[in-house]
Amino acid sequence: MFEFPKKQKLCSETAIKEMFSNGKSFTTSTVRLVWKEVNNEDEVTVKSIIVVPKKKIRLAVKRNIISRRMKEAYRLNKVELENMLKGKKLQLSIAMIYQKEYILPYKTMEEEINLILERLSKEI
Repeated sequence: MFEFPKKQKLCSETAIKEMFSNGKSFTTSTVRLVWKEVNNEDEVTVKSIIVVPKKKIRLAVKRNIISRRMKEAYRLNKVELENMLKGKKLQLSIAMIYQKEYILPYKTMEEEINLILERLSKEI
């Protein structure tokens, strides 16, 4: 239930390029979300990628901390989005891009991810 297996990760370079060129997006104070409706062969409803730009966060150690926090917050809060997409029989590719120049506490990050997922389910 609260898992994040390899099937749910967006790994295809062509799919990522397609999503960034033709996808829709919105931004909050911390995270920018880009998404595109797709037709996957898999039974997976959401494929996602988490991006922490080197331009904003220079040290790899800090980028890893942010990435892990975002993944954990996403993993715990994606269930409602998946259930809604299963009901509508849709499949999405999403990218979450970190926008700050410093590390946020986990609680703040979790609230932002939750806010973004709610907003995404309203826009679909």
